[in-house]
Amino acid sequence: MLVFASVTILNVALPDLRTDLSLTAGTTRWVVTLYSLVFGMLILLGGRLGDVLGLRSCLVGGLVGFSAASVLGGLAANAELLLLARALQGGAGALVAATAVSLMSVTFPAGRDRALAFAVLGVVMGVGTPGSLLLGGLLVDLLSWRWCLLVNVPLALLAAVGVQLFAPPGERRAGARVDVAGAALAGLGLAAVVGGLDRATAWGWSDARTLGLLLGGAVALAGFALALRRATDPLIPPHLLRRRTRSLGYLAAFFVGVAMFAGMFVLTVFLQVAHDRSPTEIGIAFVPFMLGAVAITWVLPALRASVSSSSVLALGLAAAGGAVLTLALLSARSTYATGVLPAMVLLGVGGTIVMITAADLATADAGGDSGVAGSMVNSAQQLGAGLGTALLTSVMTTTTHAELTGGAEPVAAAVAGYARSGLVGGTIVILAACLVWAMRAQPRPGAATRPGA
Repeated sequence: MLVFASVTILNVALPDLRTDLSLTAGTTRWVVTLYSLVFGMLILLGGRLGDVLGLRSCLVGGLVGFSAASVLGGLAANAELLLLARALQGGAGALVAATAVSLMSVTFPAGRDRALAFAVLGVVMGVGTPGSLLLGGLLVDLLSWRWCLLVNVPLALLAAVGVQLFAPPGERRAGARVDVAGAALAGLGLAAVVGGLDRATAWGWSDARTLGLLLGGAVALAGFALALRRATDPLIPPHLLRRRTRSLGYLAAFFVGVAMFAGMFVLTVFLQVAHDRSPTEIGIAFVPFMLGAVAITWVLPALRASVSSSSVLALGLAAAGGAVLTLALLSARSTYATGVLPAMVLLGVGGTIVMITAADLATADAGGDSGVAGSMVNSAQQLGAGLGTALLTSVMTTTTHAELTGGAEPVAAAVAGYARSGLVGGTIVILAACLVWAMRAQPRPGAATRPGA
């Protein structure tokens, strides 16, 4: 929860942060972007380090590093120190995210305890995003933007002590090594693609810098794919992709990233522009997201016992896609109950279904490769989030500009952009749900109750 809340908790603090440190608009954007960029760049390497050095050791080290980076950011006196802290937070966060779920998976390999553990994970993930927005709003309104970073320190250290005292060390792969060349290609490729997608809106899709980043990232990732065949101990062992349900989990995580991050972005700016809500009010507005996520965790085990997990993935994608599709109905007269609430609930339900199921499928029976298997879920979601936010922001900006040119009022023009982006994004995710359903593995008697079924 600490790692994923840190993606969004500073969003509501950006105006105060920018004023306090006299940041430019571009630097302010990098405060949010740099965390996600470094996180996406290092997530696969973090998973492999967990497999080689031990999941518990890497998780504790990541939590301590995350705490130290949060202190640096919370006390930063200038933009340079703040950006360095956010980069370090992203790197430490990648190590935590890559090992936490994997350690949980090997601790509870099967049975009722595993189902309960993943149900708790669903609650934590559901609380993370809306909780971070609400907490961030309260901290900014009552204290200072700096506490959006400093609040991590005691929580991360407490978690580190608890993990060290009570968690098992996790399985290590005997004789395993880190594929340094593969890690470099994967990290640079992911960073270039995520960075290119993020900057596409500001620079334009046809700008040479955007195209250079996207093309360079694609070349690096292609080189990484080729290097996997020749590496003695590849960063992503090929056997992880041979199970259909695991591969479908990665695919679903990618497209639910498109839906969740783009959908939450549109909902946030709609509440700011059309309803003029304060940071704390926006946090409260996201509570139905949390309630939907928490509620579905109690239904999910029974659902997965009834149908194949790949069908459950398709259902989760359909719910998330439906959430984004409802944004196509937004207008300047839309109320919270009619324009925001349905999308909030469906995003919480669909996102939780996909991420919990995908994490379970990815780490089940992965053995000494659990770290990298679990980290690939987060990596897929991160890429989807970058693509979805960039694509929908581009659609939003183009539509709003066209509406303003046609004489529309500023608020009406902005809301028209939100609606068009919802139509495009929802359609893409619904089509992805159809693809996952068409590729689903047929359940065998009794298979649905086993991990990874």
